[in-house]
Amino acid sequence: LNDVVLHKGGFARVVAVDVMANGESVAHYSGDGVVLSTPTGSTAYNLSAGGPVVFPTLEVILLAPVSAHTLALRPLVLPASAEVSLRVDNGPRELLVTVDGQVGVSFAAGETLLVRKADASVPIVRFSTNSFFATMREKLHWGGLPDRDERSP
Repeated sequence: LNDVVLHKGGFARVVAVDVMANGESVAHYSGDGVVLSTPTGSTAYNLSAGGPVVFPTLEVILLAPVSAHTLALRPLVLPASAEVSLRVDNGPRELLVTVDGQVGVSFAAGETLLVRKADASVPIVRFSTNSFFATMREKLHWGGLPDRDERSP
């Protein structure tokens, strides 16, 4: 529902990830890993990795490198119909794939991770009448000024 993360395990080595979308080469990211997220997950790890906040009703897949080892590649927004594959040809022996920060599985160099939108949807229950932006202001302090001590000049 939120994100899929391909990242290094315990070693502090750079991971080189080849990214393809619908069979076409997109980029070669070097860094700590890659986050693929939904709009719902855009305010989680994607945001911490420098990715954009996305309105929840948009149908997109977000791709954000984690601690990228370059200034030339930035986060990317793909259509929800994209089939994204991630491949690591060499790098640390201990790689992990984590889903929603809960489920983690080992991933080895030479394997390919394929991520696409599920055929099924998940109904979401909302108890709040707050708008998306009101929730952003409340939980992430979106669009506000930093808290200031009234005594400081």
